[in-house]
Amino acid sequence: MPSIRPLKANKHQAGEAGFSLAEAIVSAGLLTVSSVALISVFTSSVDSVKTISSRDAVSAAINADLAETQRLNDYYTCAAGTCSVASLALEPPTKYQYAPSPNSSAAFTTFAGLCRNTPSNLSQGLVERLGSSTTIQPNNSTIAITRTARLHPSNGSNSHLYIVEWIPTEGPKTQIILTPTVSQWCP
Repeated sequence: MPSIRPLKANKHQAGEAGFSLAEAIVSAGLLTVSSVALISVFTSSVDSVKTISSRDAVSAAINADLAETQRLNDYYTCAAGTCSVASLALEPPTKYQYAPSPNSSAAFTTFAGLCRNTPSNLSQGLVERLGSSTTIQPNNSTIAITRTARLHPSNGSNSHLYIVEWIPTEGPKTQIILTPTVSQWCP
C-alpha cells in the first residue's frame, strides 16, 4: 500500500505574503503622480478648446464686420454730387448709379472736386460712416474688438485709400486697405 505522507503546514515567514508598507506607499505615490499628470493634461486640453473657441468667435465677428464694411464701400455712391451710402436692403448700385452724369454740370463739378484728394475727399465720408473707433463684441466671448477707420497716410492725387483695423483685446489685429468703389468713376 502506498504510504501517505502527512501534509506539512505552510508556514509563512514575516514579509513573504502581500505587499510591504514601503511597496504600498510607493504605489500610492505613483498613482497620485499619474492622477495629477492626467488632470493637468485634461485641464490643459479644456483651456486649449476654450482658447480656440474664443479665437473662432473673434474671427467670425471680424469677418462679419469686414463683410459689412465691404458692402458699405460698394454701396457708397455720389450720383447726386454728394456722397452717401445707399440702403443696404436694396440691390447693389448699377454702374450708372455711382457718379453723376457729366451732363449734370453742378453735380459733376462737385463730384470731380471730391475726386481730388482734399479734406472732403471720397474716402472721408466712409471713414465717418464707419466711425473712428467702434467696439464689437463677438457672440459667446468676453473679448472685445475695437474697429478703427482712418484715411490712409499716403493718399496722393486721386488716391482715396482708407484703412480699417480690427484690434481684439487678445490675439492679432486684422487690417484692410480699401478704396471706395465710386472712385473708379473719378474723372
